[in-house]
Amino acid sequence: MKTPIVVLTGFLGSGKTTLMQYLLHQFSDKKVAVLVNDFGEVPVDAAVLSGHGIPDDMLYEVNGGSIFCACLKDSFALGLKALVECSPDLILVEASGMADPSGISPMIRNAGLADVCELMCTLCVFDAIKSLKLAQNLTTIERQVSNAHYILLNKIDIAPQKDVDAATAYIREKNNRAIIFPTTHCRFDVDRLKKEMENPFAMMPSLNTSDNRPDAFTVESVNGPIDAFLNALEKEEDLLRVKGCLTENGRHYYISDTGAAIEKREEKENLTPVVVITMQDKGEGVQNRLKEAGFLA
Repeated sequence: MKTPIVVLTGFLGSGKTTLMQYLLHQFSDKKVAVLVNDFGEVPVDAAVLSGHGIPDDMLYEVNGGSIFCACLKDSFALGLKALVECSPDLILVEASGMADPSGISPMIRNAGLADVCELMCTLCVFDAIKSLKLAQNLTTIERQVSNAHYILLNKIDIAPQKDVDAATAYIREKNNRAIIFPTTHCRFDVDRLKKEMENPFAMMPSLNTSDNRPDAFTVESVNGPIDAFLNALEKEEDLLRVKGCLTENGRHYYISDTGAAIEKREEKENLTPVVVITMQDKGEGVQNRLKEAGFLA
């Protein structure tokens, strides 16, 4: 089993270190290693996290720039290698506020680490008060949003509703596949991450290459009967995988394709939204056809 990597992104001051502390608490039953990337020369975030009882050999610091830039890619590779040797259950990477995370998977492969660890997902913290304003001049923020699997729209408790609405619209424009969590102090449903860690399909190497990455989108609810929705999906020739939970008339159903058909069974615990994965460049077409059929809003 490869060691899963979760990358935390977000512009300076958005709440990444708060999120890291929350995740460390939520994964207290796991052996978690941490790689911290401070943009400045002083390792402020690493100092904060070291006070949470992380052993020295499980905390690696890279300072003075972004780990995803050419100037620090070797430091990033060395850090991952050092942490993997500690046999962690999970590696959390807190990228600097200026980091563009789009190249992390190729970096892992080029460092010769693809057999031992793999990117599981990227969490982006989006500041509801200032990230949208900064995004007008900083393309880094757009890259962080567009490459995220989960986006935490943070500080909604102190942001005006109009700013929250505008930020949500911006996120959806740049990334309509990510799951958005409106948060205060970066608190969100971590069970979704834990489910993903247990899902071998999410860790298949062939799905994380830059030249053959499939498309994917999330379905949290559908209009009309679930069976009709599944029938529509079965007609899609470019479908690779369907997996997750939908609710109908107060009852929860786990949806999964067997290769021959898409099945459903009643479910009480796993309420993770359905993820639809298609061949590369085919996801938008599938999603549009489902919208035209009235299943998706």
